[in-house]
Amino acid sequence: MADAVLEMQRCESCRAEFTPRAGPCPRCGGLLSERTSVEPTGRVLAATQLEVPAPGWTAPHRIVLVEVARGIRLLCVVRGALPATGDEVTVGRDGAVYSAV
Repeated sequence: MADAVLEMQRCESCRAEFTPRAGPCPRCGGLLSERTSVEPTGRVLAATQLEVPAPGWTAPHRIVLVEVARGIRLLCVVRGALPATGDEVTVGRDGAVYSAV
């Protein structure tokens, strides 16, 4: 799962960095962006476990908010034990879903 880097986008107008997506910059609405990347490791800011998750997800559903380089925050699914706040994790991406180990 762990990639060497995580692909991101950087707005050419305001320089905001965000997850790859179609459409304008979420900060300024700019239409031009460039690819950039960040290291896939980060620190857990928050963690929770849902015993009754949304349809399509299995219980228990573990999710963490991870801050990677340059302050980019990603909501990630955790497969395995739930990490604690402050733990370092590695983030990977499978389609539109980010995962942390």
